[in-house]
Amino acid sequence: MSPSINVSDRAATEMKGLIEEQSEPDLAVRVFVQGACGCGAAHYGMGLENEIVEGESVIETKGVRLVVDADSATHLEGALIDYRDELMNRGFVIENPNRPTGGCGCGH
Repeated sequence: MSPSINVSDRAATEMKGLIEEQSEPDLAVRVFVQGACGCGAAHYGMGLENEIVEGESVIETKGVRLVVDADSATHLEGALIDYRDELMNRGFVIENPNRPTGGCGCGH
């Protein structure tokens, strides 16, 4: 089952720009979980990918293909991928409404 992942217009524009820079129009954006804290908060990662393995979810949204492996899919359900361009914070941000709330020793 493919997770429901939302992508902001700004994030989609930035993703398309990164793919265009690579001159490989068939690239997809891989979204994955790198690990989790003891509190259950997931740490996310993203990268460009041209290989999709059987069993992975492919989500097409706003002109971008996202690829998510089965293990990461459950952690990404309902997530929003946004792009921020602030003075001290520039880049993609994954916000997940299912992320545990409260303090954690990992800082998330």
